[in-house]
Amino acid sequence: MNQRTKSLLQENNQTEKQLSDASQQVLTDIVVYLRTAPISMYRQEIVRRDITRMLLDGEARGDNASSVIGNDYQAFCDSVIAELPPLSGRTRALGALRDVLPAAVVLLLIWLVGRLAEYIAGVSVWPALTVTVGDVLGGVLLLAVASAAVPMICRTAFSTRKRVSALLFGLLFIGLFAALCAGFFLKQPLLTVHFAAALFVPLILFAAYKLLDAKLD
Repeated sequence: MNQRTKSLLQENNQTEKQLSDASQQVLTDIVVYLRTAPISMYRQEIVRRDITRMLLDGEARGDNASSVIGNDYQAFCDSVIAELPPLSGRTRALGALRDVLPAAVVLLLIWLVGRLAEYIAGVSVWPALTVTVGDVLGGVLLLAVASAAVPMICRTAFSTRKRVSALLFGLLFIGLFAALCAGFFLKQPLLTVHFAAALFVPLILFAAYKLLDAKLD
């Protein structure tokens, strides 16, 4: 995120501490729900700041969160989001790319560590690394699951916790199982890369993430 968004985020984090525990829980659910709204991060933090002030004013009068913003928190959030200008398709696509890059970096590093372990065990030849169909397909499946899990958590912020947890566990289990099956059965080689060259890929992806994160709200 850029500097103005980061500053507002830090300010909101400090202000939120003035709320009661009950109001903080409500605000947390609201913020989680807002994270997948088609509005910029900066506008999300503006909404968060305004709601925090509303809750603080309400607590000063002796009112709880329901008295201030109503019982249907999701409907309240939807009405606020509807009044704000949505992100363009290009910005949303860049935001989605930014959000998936850290997971891609972690997966690549795990893959590199695995290949290094194979070399130490005498399974593979150093320093050549063979990329298989299963490696690529498994990585894509895991990234897809991660990309789907986060919006699911955010969009169900006001739903029953047990139901959300069960759905999330099922999604993660299916994705992980499919990725493991792809890696185990699809051994067809796609290409061979030098270990040193492969190290640059996560570095490049991380640099791309930092660049996008600095440009996007």
